[in-house]
Amino acid sequence: MSLIGHQERLPDGQLTLADLWPEEKTKIVIAGLNPAPPSVAAGHYYQGRNGKQMLSRVASAMFDPECLQGEHLDDALVAMGIGFTDLVKAPTVGEKDVSERQLVESLPELEQKLAERDVRLVISIYRHAGLRLLGRKKLKRPGLQDELTNWGARVFITPNPYGSVEQTRPVYEQLGHEVYGIQTEPVFQRRLPTDWVDFYETVYKVAKFSSMSLDEITLSMYDDEVKAKLGVLPTPPWRLNK
Repeated sequence: MSLIGHQERLPDGQLTLADLWPEEKTKIVIAGLNPAPPSVAAGHYYQGRNGKQMLSRVASAMFDPECLQGEHLDDALVAMGIGFTDLVKAPTVGEKDVSERQLVESLPELEQKLAERDVRLVISIYRHAGLRLLGRKKLKRPGLQDELTNWGARVFITPNPYGSVEQTRPVYEQLGHEVYGIQTEPVFQRRLPTDWVDFYETVYKVAKFSSMSLDEITLSMYDDEVKAKLGVLPTPPWRLNK
């Protein structure tokens, strides 16, 4: 039987999902507890009802919908530089079917592959992978955690999947702001704007995920690379309209 999508086989013959790594160096990885059977059957991550909703909310916090093209959201996010993996590779119906032994034995491998890639942000869909990476078993609150992993990465743990959009929006805004910060670091080799229209369109996009004003975002983005390419900063469009 041929494999479909991102299916692969474990040493014992079980079907699972392969890790997904972008072609370019990735700084952000989505990590779950383990693959769910519907996801394995489809060959793509987060294909269950709750999983689809969670991945959609995470994706919407990081990128505008027009940036995420294609039939499958995991493929679209990989194209945007986001990796995918799981703490335990063997699929189960529910979290209660994953043993403590599996969690303990799988953690060192997860830590190693994330540390080797110098991942700066782990997005933990549900709490399990994130808490294990932080050495904790109980969640104090969702969102960005205060502690760092043993190689220095931040961890974002998603809110309750049954929470309303209004309730969870402030938490996901933390994620959007953190991802923007990582992607605009010089080491991330961000895409430079082609012209001032492109530059200000990006400012408006970032504003949806940031607590900073439009002027503050503009100044933070107007670094030496942009200045060298585009020249003197023009009057922002929101000031021209006043």
